Amino acid sequence: MAGAAAKSKLSLGSAKGVQQRVTGGVLSVRRSLQLLEFMSEGEGMWSLADISRRLDVNKAIALRLIDELRATGFVYCDEATGAYVLTYKLSNLGLRKLAQTRLLDQSSGVLRELANETGELVRLGVVEFGSRVTWVLAFVGARRTLHIDPNYRLDVQLNTHAAGKAWLSTLSRQQAWDVLTETGIAKCTEFSKTKRRDIEGDLEQAQLTGYALSYEENELGVGAVAAPIMVNLASGERVCVGVVSIASPTTRMSAKDLQTLAPALLKGVAKLSDIWPIGPASSRHTATARSS
Repeated sequence: MAGAAAKSKLSLGSAKGVQQRVTGGVLSVRRSLQLLEFMSEGEGMWSLADISRRLDVNKAIALRLIDELRATGFVYCDEATGAYVLTYKLSNLGLRKLAQTRLLDQSSGVLRELANETGELVRLGVVEFGSRVTWVLAFVGARRTLHIDPNYRLDVQLNTHAAGKAWLSTLSRQQAWDVLTETGIAKCTEFSKTKRRDIEGDLEQAQLTGYALSYEENELGVGAVAAPIMVNLASGERVCVGVVSIASPTTRMSAKDLQTLAPALLKGVAKLSDIWPIGPASSRHTATARSS
């Protein structure tokens, strides 16, 4: 899709810029992590030539990286075809992390209830290190026959997705713009907003209503509404630790229809705020909310 291509180009461009500043072992680590990320995007297997082109390195370098990941159990090679695919070891690490923070146990019931009530795709994203929102959990309403793929991407394009806007709306305008300029502003579809005044207009509206909207800005044919999960830390800071998003095909719901889901969304977010596991990591992984 056009949106996916735009995001991939942005991600790889940023990675290449970083690679120019590092050498040796550090560069190998960066390339290995980048390799794991893009291999998780597709459903098929990857050839050595595909990996070499995607990393923009020669096949010898690509093979060394792949061999190390095979040796550590993160990548499997189909001997019959010579193609590569990720093992489940990486997902196992993610599940361990989620289990440690109790997010799965405490959030699943709320998200499943919201998905069944709305009949749409409901996703939970966590705010990490004050710079990104990462999807960690998804549920699809059982009463719909047309579904959106919940595994489309792990990260969120902040300026185009309702989840990104929901989080940014909790920051000061300068904080939000600093995050956007650091992580990248993408034009995923013809409806994506890239000008500062347009983006800040959406953030101001989200702050007033408590939720953000995106309609075909992130992907054609998809609309979403999202709200931030706000918690009070022991320090007294009020921060956004995560975001809940409800997404629907535009053939089923208009932008106005999506807004009718806001009361149920805000109710679910309030429940998550009450049960969210608070610990030392929360203050490290989030940015301070905008003063009201």
